[in-house]
Amino acid sequence: MDMKRKKKMQGFTLIEVIVSLIVASILGAMLISFMGTTVVQSANPVIQAQNGAYINQIMENMTADYKYLVSTSGTPMTTFIARIGAEGSEQTYYTDAGHPYAIVHNRRVSFPAGSSVTETPDAGGKILKVTVRYQGLTLTALFSE
Repeated sequence: MDMKRKKKMQGFTLIEVIVSLIVASILGAMLISFMGTTVVQSANPVIQAQNGAYINQIMENMTADYKYLVSTSGTPMTTFIARIGAEGSEQTYYTDAGHPYAIVHNRRVSFPAGSSVTETPDAGGKILKVTVRYQGLTLTALFSE
């Protein structure tokens, strides 16, 4: 009688195997869902920080170029405006070709006396407003003559 009982207790039944496969597939689906959202998106802050550093580098390159033009050129503002490019255009003058940036603003402005801090477009103004957009980030700088 002991021999019959041993034979019946060896191995798994078909129901046990099917239930184990179902449980494993549910856990696998949950793991894939977790890996697809949380882990992959954990790199977003690093990418955002890299883009922020890159847009700062673009603006630093512009500032260094303008300072150089002030010390060497007779018309630094005119030359600088031409190098920056037109509003709405993609540029690579202050970066490599693999990282183009867009010019949002490239215009002379003035701040009239007596008004609140409101800029006024002024073709003859002594202040140049430059806004650059790179990967969804924008940075603005003012350059004066």
